[in-house]
Amino acid sequence: MLLYLKNVLNIKDIQRFSYRNDINGLRAIAVLVVILYHAEITFFDSGWLGVDIFFVISGFLISNIIFSELNNGTFKLKVFYLRRIRRILPALLSTILFTIPFAIYFLTPKSLLEFSSSVKSSILFYSNLYFRNLDFYNAAPTKVMPLLHTWSLAIEEQFYIIFPVMCLVLFKLNKNLISIGVFIFFCSSIYLNSTTSELVKFYEIQFRAWELLLGSMVMVARFNLKLKHTEIFGILLLIYSFIYFDNSMLTLNSIEPRLISNLGTALILFSDGKSIFSKILGNKYTNIIGTISYSLYLFHQPLFAFFRIFKYRFSINSSFIFEVLIFAILFIVSYLNWYLIEKVFQKTSLKMLLIYLIIVILIILIFLISSELSSGFSSRYDYVPPEVLYYSNNPNIYPNNYVQSDYVFKNKDCNNSIKNSNYCIWFNEKAGANIILIGDSHTNALSISFLQEFSLIEENYNLIFFSGRIGRCIISAQSDTVGFVEECSQDFFNEFIKILNPNEDIVIIFGRFDTWLKQKGIDEFKLDCNDCEANDIFFQRINLIESFSKKMYLIKPIPTYDFSIADNYLFKKTEWGTPIKQDINTWKRKIEEFEMLTKSNLSPKIIEIDTIPLFCDSQFCYASTYDKLLYSDSNHLTLDGSKIISNEIRRLILLEKDY
Repeated sequence: MLLYLKNVLNIKDIQRFSYRNDINGLRAIAVLVVILYHAEITFFDSGWLGVDIFFVISGFLISNIIFSELNNGTFKLKVFYLRRIRRILPALLSTILFTIPFAIYFLTPKSLLEFSSSVKSSILFYSNLYFRNLDFYNAAPTKVMPLLHTWSLAIEEQFYIIFPVMCLVLFKLNKNLISIGVFIFFCSSIYLNSTTSELVKFYEIQFRAWELLLGSMVMVARFNLKLKHTEIFGILLLIYSFIYFDNSMLTLNSIEPRLISNLGTALILFSDGKSIFSKILGNKYTNIIGTISYSLYLFHQPLFAFFRIFKYRFSINSSFIFEVLIFAILFIVSYLNWYLIEKVFQKTSLKMLLIYLIIVILIILIFLISSELSSGFSSRYDYVPPEVLYYSNNPNIYPNNYVQSDYVFKNKDCNNSIKNSNYCIWFNEKAGANIILIGDSHTNALSISFLQEFSLIEENYNLIFFSGRIGRCIISAQSDTVGFVEECSQDFFNEFIKILNPNEDIVIIFGRFDTWLKQKGIDEFKLDCNDCEANDIFFQRINLIESFSKKMYLIKPIPTYDFSIADNYLFKKTEWGTPIKQDINTWKRKIEEFEMLTKSNLSPKIIEIDTIPLFCDSQFCYASTYDKLLYSDSNHLTLDGSKIISNEIRRLILLEKDY
């Protein structure tokens, strides 16, 4: 078996093959499904597989160049890297240059600074690592990130840097080691995928290398095996993967759709490109699209991102004409970029290439420095108060990072843990009981408000906050992380219960429970616990926590909106001084399901705090007043908004104390 594999992957007969229209057609299909997927066109929920197809094609073509030149004794790293620079950098830089004016005009300061960081990471080919580490919860939505798609270019470039060096070293040691090395790294990458469920495997090269190496192995095997009509099965597998799989498989970060679509791609690449099916695949129309596919890929995300912001800022509804127009602009701009940039700089002199790169990089560098020094050109928004700009930049504020000089509670101990998950206690040395706030990100601003507003209470109570993933895990075992999460386990919950004092402690829970508790089939995306039903766990745990505490308050979900409140003022969709509001009945309808669930499942000993009287009058719920911002984005409260709730809780606790 090993001998057969060695023969199949032998590189000694590999020579540079001629241009194939069907590969260009395959590029066209890959880029079109990606574009249609990002354009949110119905029936293209599996379009994300187009990126994986590109990886296989890249591995196939690049290894043919390297192996053939190694065999001919003409391979030189310097020449190889220069070709890659000509192919990749000029078009990438022109795309970035194109996006900068739109970014300055359309993006808020926070989004502009994020854009600047993505520009740096894109040019230096580490944007996959940048987006992997980006806090997507607090960052701009991915749909309006102009350079999000460059993560895949970064992976390809990292492969182009590492792979030829590896091949050159192995070839000099023993040319047979190349195929062995490729196969070992291919298997290792597959293994890593099978043992990892974290988000990192979407963005990091070690989890994607198998796709590029599959292309490499197919290219080698093509010279050593003679199989006919493989493209027929390849086309069928591609059609199947596009029809059968959807966006949920991307959410699960599953490898199975990629295996099937990449196998289909590999079978097409394995063919000789001369059959009737290959000719259909490589017809003149797909050939044109395939030729400009790199520019199409580069420009589609920024155009779609800015188009979405444009529609939002100017309250323009989607229409067929607008959709056709943006696609027409995309193809025109992409063709011009290919004709004027890609095509030119693959043939121009090295001197002209260097002049172009230096000029464009200098312009981009000036933009990066200017955006940093001006805090994202924040002076553009001098027509709103500073707090609007602050909350646009910081929609979710945290107690550990806020101005602590204003806190009533001055002492903090963060050396406490439950099964290696640390938490802080804000304490008064005389206090013996705790107020424990548990919930999702909504508890962060409320925590700050507690620390500032709980005077007369700090003598009797310490404050403990469990927010974000740990808070949601404690209450309902729900997590947005695939696979096992320690904080969501029953063992962790049992350990948490042990820190409660049934005779002294007050527990308060707060969060977007209306989105946590969804009946099956109501929502497309429902966070769920691992091998359990979150709704049942939610009420079981809350009722159990109540039995282990002196008093429990459940803060009902606050009214939420469909847009960022701070950004609404920045974009002048609403003039500052005009309250932003929604009809109270609209919110009541949204909360109706939660009300029914709590009515039948919640312990009667739990005190519910209704937020409707706090944020609404008889007709409307308010996200802002004439002079105060109550919400930062669509659902997070500002400090002023949080104080409305904390003052109500403070009143209830003091009332209980006096009583």
